[in-house]
Amino acid sequence: MFMEERQKNIVKQVNSSGRITVAEIQSLYQVSADCARRDLRLLESRGLLQRTHGGAIKAVSKGIYPEETYNPRDLNEVKKDYWEVAKRAVRHISSQDVIYITTSSVGYYMAMNLPDDLNITVLTNSVTIADELRKKSQVSVILLGGEMSHRGHCHDYYTIQMVKNIRMDKAFLSHSALSAEFGASIHDSAGAAFAKAVMENSSMNIGVYPSGKIGKNSIHSVCKAEDYDLLITDDHVSEDFLKQMDEMGISYDVVKLSEE
Repeated sequence: MFMEERQKNIVKQVNSSGRITVAEIQSLYQVSADCARRDLRLLESRGLLQRTHGGAIKAVSKGIYPEETYNPRDLNEVKKDYWEVAKRAVRHISSQDVIYITTSSVGYYMAMNLPDDLNITVLTNSVTIADELRKKSQVSVILLGGEMSHRGHCHDYYTIQMVKNIRMDKAFLSHSALSAEFGASIHDSAGAAFAKAVMENSSMNIGVYPSGKIGKNSIHSVCKAEDYDLLITDDHVSEDFLKQMDEMGISYDVVKLSEE
């Protein structure tokens, strides 16, 4: 079978079943693991699929602009990868920590999963996350204010000035996209300056990125991948990305997602 025919069949199977593994490609087409991975790299570069750890899934489009009034509380369904990555992030919080929690849905899920008896101080510029945290009596909340967007968070000049006056032990951040080449990036340039201010005032910066956000680029750069002290993701992330993190000396914590 010609390479082009094999790759065409791989795409068909991914679109039909939702995924394929390197081992399946080896078995179906009698090729080496390296050959199977080369096929997947080429197909991903053409936007025909998305590589994961040990295989590939259907192509995921680049991030879209969030709805003007988007709020994670309004989501009808919780994505398992987002939920599990958020739960793992909470494990990296210690008693007495002063932390920042991202405004993204991952940050909202972190707030939901914080133990009720964990004595910490949380900075947030999201009124939704602040409202969730007010139910936890041991959590002290500092709401970073300013001009509020319709999505319920602030990141303007006044918000930046507030965060510059507070020292954090850990900042948990998640943006629209993350790649080894372009780093973390977002759709809205207004949030970039705020994120940089948070990172400058935090002793440890932790990127919380479900695999669906990884290997993509948005519009405005926030930071380099190596500006993170730790990355938390799930095991659907591509092997190549983890190799790139190893080469860059970036630590990571990979959550295993149970198969459906």
